[in-house]
Amino acid sequence: MSGYPSHVIFDFDGTLADSSAGIIDSFSHTLEELGLPASDDTLRTLIGPPLWHSFRTLGVAESELDDAVSRYRSWYERIGLRQATLYPEVAETLTALSARGVRLGVATAKRVDFAQTMLTMMGVADLFDVVAGSHVGLVLNEKYEIIAEALAHWGVTGSPAMWMVGDRLYDVEAARLHGMGAVGVSWGFGSRDELLNAGAHVVIDSADALLNAALVPAT
Repeated sequence: MSGYPSHVIFDFDGTLADSSAGIIDSFSHTLEELGLPASDDTLRTLIGPPLWHSFRTLGVAESELDDAVSRYRSWYERIGLRQATLYPEVAETLTALSARGVRLGVATAKRVDFAQTMLTMMGVADLFDVVAGSHVGLVLNEKYEIIAEALAHWGVTGSPAMWMVGDRLYDVEAARLHGMGAVGVSWGFGSRDELLNAGAHVVIDSADALLNAALVPAT
C-alpha cells in the first residue's frame, strides 16, 4: 500500500450517493407542514450541512428547529432514504481501495442509522470500518466533530496520510483542521470554486481518481 493513504473518510450526500431527490422531497414536505415556502434550487444548496443549520437558513425559528428536524427525519425514514443511488464508479473504487488495505469510513451530517441503512441497501456497507454521523438524542453540529468520532473509532488522529473526501466546504475545512488531505469532488452539491476556496488540496471529477496514490500532497 506504499504511497496510498492509510485511511479515507467519505462524506455521504453528494459524495458517495446522489440523495438529492429524497432530501429535497423531505425538506419540501416538512416546509409545507410548517407553512414555509422554498424552491427546489434553494433546497439543493442546503444538502450537506446539519439539518439545524439548513432549517435555520430557511427561516425556521430557533424554538421550532427541533420539531422541524423531527418532522424531516420521520418523512426521510419512511420515504426519502430509498431514493438514493451510488454515483458511477463509487462501488468499484471503494472495493479497490479496500483491497489495497486502505481503511474506509463515512462521516456524514445525516443520522447514522439512516446512513448505515442506505449503505446496506446499496451493497457497500461491509467495505466501511466505521460510519459516523448524528445520533438520536445527540446533535453533532460540526463536520469536525463527526470526523473526530470516526478517527476515535480507529484510535488515531488526523494526518496527511489520511484523506477526507467530500463535496462541500464543510468537508474540506474540517479535513484541514484535522491535518488530513482534503479531496473535493466535482459531482456533488458544491462547486469547484467553493471547494478550492475552502482549501481543498485537489478536486477530482471521477471516483476512480482516488486510486491515484499521488493525488494529495504530503504537506
